[in-house]
Amino acid sequence: MRAGIVRTACFVIFAFLMACEIAVSSVSASAVEETDAHRIITMTGEATVNAMPDQALVNAGAVTQEKTAAAAVAANAEIMSAAVAAVRQLGVPEQAISTNGFDLEPQYPPEDPKNPQPRTIIGYQVTNSVNVRLSNVSRAGAVLDALIDTGVNQSAGVSFSIKNPQPLLDQARALAAKDALKRAQIYTGAIGAVLGPVRSIHEGYSEPYSSRENGIEQVVVTAERRATPVEPGEQSVSANVTIVWALK
Repeated sequence: MRAGIVRTACFVIFAFLMACEIAVSSVSASAVEETDAHRIITMTGEATVNAMPDQALVNAGAVTQEKTAAAAVAANAEIMSAAVAAVRQLGVPEQAISTNGFDLEPQYPPEDPKNPQPRTIIGYQVTNSVNVRLSNVSRAGAVLDALIDTGVNQSAGVSFSIKNPQPLLDQARALAAKDALKRAQIYTGAIGAVLGPVRSIHEGYSEPYSSRENGIEQVVVTAERRATPVEPGEQSVSANVTIVWALK
């Protein structure tokens, strides 16, 4: 009977030791998995694509001042009507011409600190401008000259843009992702690490990926923001992306 008791006790002790070993192995595996899950590298890539503009916006305005609101409006309308007519004579379609920022304001004499009485209106000022959108950028100079010749006296200028920048933006995005990958490969290669699977992709600049616990190994590298040079006559479309990789 004593032998049976001894065998039973040995079996219980053996089972207990096996359970402890399994538990320790499980905890160790979880710890390794958790640590590996936070070994990461965060990299920002950026790219710029340049292209010639394919549309122009010509803007010109006129300011008139008269003693009455009606006279100020009439004087301004005369200038702007002549300006629009001159542009249409150049073959610009009506739908490409739009009024921008009509404004009527009363005018007052300068303030006199010695006379605190309310000031009386001495006249009215009308400000009006016109936008001309051109699909042929080479015609911008001729349109601007025509507007100035009609008597516009404020805010004459030309701006250029790209009508459909989406294909260029997509191209810049792809180049930015390749830039981030190249940088990540350079840094990991220099320290003897290997890139693992992608953890996250964020368009734009992002804060470094943060781990939930202290003491977890991380490699964090971010690109310095820099101004993009723009060549005269070209428009720039830029993109940047932040990608997080696991490290093997």
